[in-house]
Amino acid sequence: MSSAENAVRVIRKLEQEDFRVLQVIEAAMGRYRYVPENTLPKLTKLTARELEYRLPRLSKFGLIERWVGAYNGYVLYTAGYDCLAINALVKIGILEAFGKPLGIGKESDVYDALTPKNRQVAVKFHRLGRVSFRQTRRVRGYIAERHHISWLYQSRLAAERV
Repeated sequence: MSSAENAVRVIRKLEQEDFRVLQVIEAAMGRYRYVPENTLPKLTKLTARELEYRLPRLSKFGLIERWVGAYNGYVLYTAGYDCLAINALVKIGILEAFGKPLGIGKESDVYDALTPKNRQVAVKFHRLGRVSFRQTRRVRGYIAERHHISWLYQSRLAAERV
């Protein structure tokens, strides 16, 4: 199952607080390889108890990964990013229903979708970091400027440039 298919499967189970946690982790990934668990209450404005419920739930859905090392931290999986993208498109009235995959390639995944006006559209999810894109930091100037940058964040930057 692709990450976009996983995102579509779980997105209806997510609540606003879940999206808030995903958004905060995504934003903090520009600064951290793994977003420290102890920064999440302040960044999300959720209580520690609320996060004790949300974080394992998001992990169970396959949207985030918990890392245990010198500190405990979290990072988004591709499916977590896909949930944020789908949610954003639904909120601004671009998407209403999500369909089947049209193509899955080395650079992106493309899916069939419907607009609120019942128009059929294609939705493209950029996928940098796959085998043929390991050199992106060297080739793409907007990526080389940063010291630490995850493959997911590189995909976001590439999508914003399209």
